[in-house]
Amino acid sequence: KEVEDLPTLCQLLVNGFAVLVFEDFPKAVAFEAKSAIRRIPAPPTVEHTVKGAKDAFTETARTNTTLTRCHLRNPFLRITELTVGTKSRTNVSLVWLEGVTPRRIVTQLERRLRGLDVESFVTPAAVEEAVTGSRCSPFPLLRFTERPDKFAQALLEGQAGLLVDGLPLGYLAPVELGGFLTSPEDQGMDFVTASCIRVIRYGALLVSLLLPALYAAMAAFHQEMLPTQLLLSIIESKQQVPFPTMLEVIGLLIAFEILQEAGVHLPQSLGQAVSIIGGLVVGSAAVEAKLISPAALIVVAVAGVCGYVIPGRELANAVRVWRFLLTLCAALAGLFGVSVGLIALLLHLGGLETFGLSYLRPFDRAASDGMVLRRRLKTQAARRKQEQEKQ
Repeated sequence: KEVEDLPTLCQLLVNGFAVLVFEDFPKAVAFEAKSAIRRIPAPPTVEHTVKGAKDAFTETARTNTTLTRCHLRNPFLRITELTVGTKSRTNVSLVWLEGVTPRRIVTQLERRLRGLDVESFVTPAAVEEAVTGSRCSPFPLLRFTERPDKFAQALLEGQAGLLVDGLPLGYLAPVELGGFLTSPEDQGMDFVTASCIRVIRYGALLVSLLLPALYAAMAAFHQEMLPTQLLLSIIESKQQVPFPTMLEVIGLLIAFEILQEAGVHLPQSLGQAVSIIGGLVVGSAAVEAKLISPAALIVVAVAGVCGYVIPGRELANAVRVWRFLLTLCAALAGLFGVSVGLIALLLHLGGLETFGLSYLRPFDRAASDGMVLRRRLKTQAARRKQEQEKQ
């Protein structure tokens, strides 16, 4: 292509273009001549699936757009190329499906990207904060995936996508709370099985969030709410434990987070060994030494395992934060403190918005259909047609 100004010529040079400059001629000719080292698409390492595609995004945006087109061969698929970052000059692809994604969302997202005044745009945190804004909330306002099929499915549902050069992820906006509890595996099952598994995920979310706080509140403040045999068993197990129940639960939650972080940052083989040693050996030794009670250990372990059932790791991290906060509320005021904490959580979720849409939007009467129970395929097609007619 023809180049008329020096800044554009320099930008093409650093992006792998060869430029021909002619004497006594005001224009230059640039053509692509780069031969970058590209990683071959490999199976997903985080979002595993049994019945689904076995390819994942790479660090090259051009490869990622090709993978998206392989899963979504639609002539209305639109891709807008942008450059973000005054120093990093990162290539960003804005992807959407014309006629399905609301034009307002595409325009707003493109305006935010063009209006960014940042030096670097090469880390996931930079992408999320730049697109959604710096909000004091642990809940994710931008969803990411490493699976092209999940990315394409989200485009069919009316979301817009971002593919950032250098990141093997695809970002999706706008998001809602229920979207983090769905999985690509749902589309590989019949709707009855998928619906039952979704119900289990919602139940696991509530157990992971509330179980430590409820146990601490009832064991320390409201013993009359526990069944007699359970209360006697808890009292017997705590006869020689030197720490109060609240300190037990909070200490175990902190220890669980430490073990989890240790397993993440160590090599895979060592991480598994640390998890086994920390969870089984140290836990059993602490119970036998009468440092902690078996009931508190079981409660924290069940809450931690239920947190792993949540498909979206961003939402799982937010649940970890609020699980600790609710336990602190229970330590201060029992069930009354837990109730106050839950009200604060609901108010916080109700105040979150992504591109003008409420974070709790899927749980209203008009949009809740298909969020908890998966709709049948023919019902999904009819529903999508009605939504397009409304637009």
